[in-house]
Amino acid sequence: MKVLIAISDQAWGGKQRFMTDVLIGMRDAGYEVHPIVEGGGKLATKLSDHGFVPLLVPSFADHSPVVQIVADQLTADPVHVVCATGRADAAALHVALRDSPHRPMTMFIRHSAFPLDEGGEARAFVDTAHLLVATSHEQAANQFDQERASNRNVVVVPSFVDKDFVDSVADADTMSARAGLEIPEDAFVFAVLARLSWEKGIARAVIAMAEVGNSADEVVMLIAGDGPQRSELAELAEKMGVHDRVRFLGHVEDTKEVLAAADAVVLPSTVPETGPLALKEAMGAGKPVIASRVGGISEFVRHETDGILVSSDDELVSAMNAMWTDTSRAMEMGRNARENIVRGHLSEHRMPYLLHCIERQAVSVVESATLLPEFSWQDVRFRPESSGGLLFVPHTSAVLELPEPLYRVLHASAEKRRSEALSSLPGPAFEKTVGQLLDMGALARRIP
Repeated sequence: MKVLIAISDQAWGGKQRFMTDVLIGMRDAGYEVHPIVEGGGKLATKLSDHGFVPLLVPSFADHSPVVQIVADQLTADPVHVVCATGRADAAALHVALRDSPHRPMTMFIRHSAFPLDEGGEARAFVDTAHLLVATSHEQAANQFDQERASNRNVVVVPSFVDKDFVDSVADADTMSARAGLEIPEDAFVFAVLARLSWEKGIARAVIAMAEVGNSADEVVMLIAGDGPQRSELAELAEKMGVHDRVRFLGHVEDTKEVLAAADAVVLPSTVPETGPLALKEAMGAGKPVIASRVGGISEFVRHETDGILVSSDDELVSAMNAMWTDTSRAMEMGRNARENIVRGHLSEHRMPYLLHCIERQAVSVVESATLLPEFSWQDVRFRPESSGGLLFVPHTSAVLELPEPLYRVLHASAEKRRSEALSSLPGPAFEKTVGQLLDMGALARRIP
């Protein structure tokens, strides 16, 4: 299937890294992926580095270029799935599709704490989308309430981490990393890895440092990131008397060295974060975390097991002091955090489910002639009965009871290993049956 995915914002942050991993996962699964991004930013460059050829637009806020690009793509070659990831690109795609004779499957992947406005083109895209993907249960409940539209499917696919990244950090030498950053070997190092903007609550961490430790030999904070609050935060550190212990590193292209040098990671967000990659990557690298008890963070950070969740400035100070004064406990939480991420939050765990959700929804939208050749029969067993028969999938233990006509069609299709033969099923029966076959593992995507 051919997929157009619009990703707004030229910056390179958690959302953009997550979506890049999604694009790579879809491409590896055999999708023809065409990202649409704003030109001139880091995202376009990063996608090119990964072998994609982004379709560049001047700005999603100016709908005209996006409308034309999508129209050209729809006309030149059938597009089967169109995906938005933000409010500006969702609005642009809605305008593009509104006047198009083509009706691809539409989906929206939301990796943001901020809900969409009521009304407008972006909300219209969401309200008519075939598939909505939230990255936390909290987000699904508060941003994608089921009562808004009955024709959509909301699924939760938490953000995931690349195993190679966490392994490379875990294998890095802490002392070398600290030497490179000119940090005392015995100091306890807190790291903040985030965009320097108000919603990340970084000012709270800077203020807390005035009550955590007494010198750079005891406690240091590294702040890796850039943004509109850079000068304001530096002035705050000076005002609080911690400028010698709070280091502003600016934008860090590769955060491995910062994580390797750190003992713990802090993210005192003031908005309901969905699933910050900075926290998951830190946890995967074996670092305990201190984070706000907001949004979807508590869905993957286990309080007092992987780190400490806080609800106030006083709790933040207490958590940081508890962490640096009991390093053995901090290291234990770091080990727990790594096990948590490696066991259930890697791309190899999450990406197959996202692909299944896309394919499951595509059954009711994409033409069977396009869809079926991308699936192949798995190991299945058939047993005839007096009025039809049973289909059994050994590796899932799933069983499907079939009436006589349907049993014959499926048995013949599976015996000849031709999934395309299922196109003979009438519309409603096709959607129901192929969906069931995907759910039970009887059909699976052909991996190139």
